[in-house]
Amino acid sequence: MGLGDLLLQRAIERAPALGLKVLVGLIWAHNEPSLRLCTKYGFERWGHLPRVALLHGLERDLIIVGRRVAP
Repeated sequence: MGLGDLLLQRAIERAPALGLKVLVGLIWAHNEPSLRLCTKYGFERWGHLPRVALLHGLERDLIIVGRRVAP
């Protein structure tokens, strides 16, 4: 288990105690490892913002992921 796994698990576990019902993440679409990690922990794609930024000369999409952590 990697550091990303540990941090994401901890965030999911602690969220209800902090009064959070939903976790949302913004991930660059080309960042497949982060997208896979979020999917592994039950996050779903809630949005797609096409070509919203210019990074290193390339237009990049932004993916919005989310997960409910409390009823």
